[in-house]
Amino acid sequence: MSTHINSPLTFRLVMIHVGAWVAFILLLFVIFGTPIDDPSVTMRTLLSTIPLIALFYSNTSFLIPRLLAKKRVIPYILAVIGAVGLVALLTLWIERTFNWEFYESHSWYPGIVTSRSVLNSLLILTVSGGLKMTKEWFRNERLKNEMEKEKMASELAMLKSQINPHFLFNNLNNIYSLAIKKSEDAPKGIVMLSEMMRYVLYDSSADKISLSKEVEHLQNYIDLQKLRLKQGKKICFETEGDLEIKKIEPMLLEPFVENAFKHGDIFRQEGNICIKLKVEGDELSFKVKNTVSRNGHVKDKHSGIGLKNIEKRLDLLYPKRYQLNIEEKEGTFEVDLKLNLTHD
Repeated sequence: MSTHINSPLTFRLVMIHVGAWVAFILLLFVIFGTPIDDPSVTMRTLLSTIPLIALFYSNTSFLIPRLLAKKRVIPYILAVIGAVGLVALLTLWIERTFNWEFYESHSWYPGIVTSRSVLNSLLILTVSGGLKMTKEWFRNERLKNEMEKEKMASELAMLKSQINPHFLFNNLNNIYSLAIKKSEDAPKGIVMLSEMMRYVLYDSSADKISLSKEVEHLQNYIDLQKLRLKQGKKICFETEGDLEIKKIEPMLLEPFVENAFKHGDIFRQEGNICIKLKVEGDELSFKVKNTVSRNGHVKDKHSGIGLKNIEKRLDLLYPKRYQLNIEEKEGTFEVDLKLNLTHD
């Protein structure tokens, strides 16, 4: 089956090689001024090309990979000299066999034949070596790019795996606090959490999702957090622009909101959280501002882990396409993210 699949590519490659050799033979006629309408001359030229073709593929398939690529320079040079000499001998034999009278009557002719053969051999070695090295360079670049993509994919997978448990534990703690207080909102919170987990387990497995789904997830998260807060707490979430068309990496914005609820001083009387998302053209603006304790100290040693995680993801997913400003003033903590969604 694999042979059938690759056959068009193989046929195309064969035709490219055949076309190149036809062009090379025609070039020989032009360079050396050989009359192409003389059958004897044409036959000798074609026969003399056979050793050159063998030299080409010997150089690309054996001499360079087995000797030069392994830094066996002296054996490679000796092998090349031997191959060039063999091509010259075969060319002389062809001329002496099929052009015997002219070959024997002109003493200078063998020297001309040898010079042409050596020149053609050096041309073939140069072209074959250049093509081989160019092919290897592109191959190495492709492998390098594939390795970089695999590395980036594994790093992103690791970063995502860090987010999911972090997200689950925080929300389980919120529902646990509702259960301890015997709040009537505990069952409602469980339903909300199940919806959010469905998003985390299924939608977030995609490379990109619509911005509207990410916003819906953020709204669910905010609504879940509100269950444990007193009525009247100032929590705003504003969106502006077309959220359906643009796509974004799943769970990219949620850590900013989670950080605001977990480490912000929302339980203080004047505590508040304000979240604003705006899409204008290809630019996404996302701002999260929350109050913090007056002394400026965070609540636990794990504060900011989510923000460091998200910065690494931004570096991998949107290199040179985002601006992230995090500013902590007396009493407030503000995150300002600007993201270019041009390629999404």
